[in-house]
Amino acid sequence: MNEMDKNNYYFNNVTVEQTNGFVRKVLFNMVLGILITAIVPVYLNIFDTDLLFKLQSSIKFILIGQVALVLFLSMGINKISTFAARIMFFLYAFTNGIVLSGITFIFNINDILYALAIAFTLFLVTGIYGYTTKEDLTKYSKFLTGALFTIIIVSIVNIFLGLPFIYWIITVLGVVIFSALIAYDINRIKIIAMSSGNMDGATLEKMGIIGALNLYLDFINLFLYVLRLVSRKK
Repeated sequence: MNEMDKNNYYFNNVTVEQTNGFVRKVLFNMVLGILITAIVPVYLNIFDTDLLFKLQSSIKFILIGQVALVLFLSMGINKISTFAARIMFFLYAFTNGIVLSGITFIFNINDILYALAIAFTLFLVTGIYGYTTKEDLTKYSKFLTGALFTIIIVSIVNIFLGLPFIYWIITVLGVVIFSALIAYDINRIKIIAMSSGNMDGATLEKMGIIGALNLYLDFINLFLYVLRLVSRKK
């Protein structure tokens, strides 16, 4: 094997083409999930506002169901089929569309579209960095997890305190943290693909679905924090 051929292989005889193919499949599932989420509020707000108000009255039950769905998918991924895992991911995306349908009650549509454009740009930039960097970003796992839990806890505390400056600090940190998480997750997905030579097809497919879910959550949360940053509430 000449030097050029060697460069086409990572470890476990996984080629660059196979790695790129896996990453593309993960991104495709993630984008499909976002499209499902986007279609739901568009339909409810334009074609069936009565159903929108009915669903918003049951939003607490939907949120509880979402948490249960994500926990079951994340913790029970090895016990379910690839088809079931994919259906659960898309079901979560659908229910999230119902939840996010209510943001039109709070934010102007122009601000929502503006935030989407910014979030997409940030996703693209940080995703490209995460994929092309030679550095192993998984070493920052503990730091990013700690930062994520910190903003969650501070956000909950500030619900009771209601301090505007803490709200804005959390918002800016949320944009930074979820941008970093996108780079981290893309990098981790690439590493999984590079080391997939000894994995069976079903296991790899399931890991891809979990990867798509993580990227989906990164993008949705990034969008929401950007929306808070740029919006004027109704």
